[in-house]
Amino acid sequence: MSEKISLKHAVGQLIVAGFEGTRLPIPLIGALTKGEVGGVILFARNFESREQICELTRQIHAIESPYPIWVAVDQEGGKVQRIGEKYGSATIPAALDIAQTTPENAHDIARATADDLKSLGFDINFAPVLDIHTNPDNPIIATRAFGKTPEQVIKFALPTMRGLMEGGIIPCGKHFPGHGDTSTDSHTDLPLVTHSLDRLRSVEFKPFKAAIDAGIPMIMSAHIVMQGLGERFPSTLSPKVMHDLLRAELGFEGVIVSDDLEMDAIIDSFSTQKAVLLGLRAGVDMFLVCRSQYLWLPLCKQIVEHAKTDPSLESRIYESARRVLKLKNMEI
Repeated sequence: MSEKISLKHAVGQLIVAGFEGTRLPIPLIGALTKGEVGGVILFARNFESREQICELTRQIHAIESPYPIWVAVDQEGGKVQRIGEKYGSATIPAALDIAQTTPENAHDIARATADDLKSLGFDINFAPVLDIHTNPDNPIIATRAFGKTPEQVIKFALPTMRGLMEGGIIPCGKHFPGHGDTSTDSHTDLPLVTHSLDRLRSVEFKPFKAAIDAGIPMIMSAHIVMQGLGERFPSTLSPKVMHDLLRAELGFEGVIVSDDLEMDAIIDSFSTQKAVLLGLRAGVDMFLVCRSQYLWLPLCKQIVEHAKTDPSLESRIYESARRVLKLKNMEI
């Protein structure tokens, strides 16, 4: 490593935290200043006006941290759009509606979205959705997907990815290994997928592989159990899914970020600390802790303490911190 980073700072780079209200809590300011949290994710609960959003992100980026601080948002379009006309941003059509137009239009919408997010002070947009709308009863994906076939999703997701990147926004493809054919919502339950590996390779994996080959820098995991692969744990916590399939088979070398660890699909069975420890061993690099105001505080301390007595865990933490900081244009 060209620069030594402390274990506490390395763990901090793996955490993206949410908070309540329209102002940064003082403890979070302290953690960001010390490099003990790597980024924040903002939701509608954090917004009251366009001017206030700009001031909030300006304040975050102005913090004198030893490492760059990311500001992230979910700005897919359709029903998942945190910043809309109320705050001076254009309404973004749902992915399925965009897919009724042209790939060029998908690119232009994404580029305009990136320009808007950049002007507001954001770094990451957790989009595009790479899931395939193969189940009409899916309560969570539906119109968030670009189509009902891998080819249709690829046709529109890739220009969306390029448009975001051209505008200086980091895109994140989601939700690996594919949340399109589930009948439950991982926000409230733990979905089960019974597909075989052959089926996954021929359908669900194709948009992710296309995005990886096109250079997508970040992919989000899904809190779904791949029962057809003999899995018992959610994919976010599964070495077979995160490492063997996403890393080794599909060749993804970028940052793997978890979906929110406070979704019921995780917290009904795992403490957040246990989920991070299992996720790290599975190959996840960065973890979203979106709901609880100060959960990141004991979480970071607990992970550091575990790593001090576990060299393999410490090694995994540094491996992930290197990936995150590389994407932040820093080398360690």
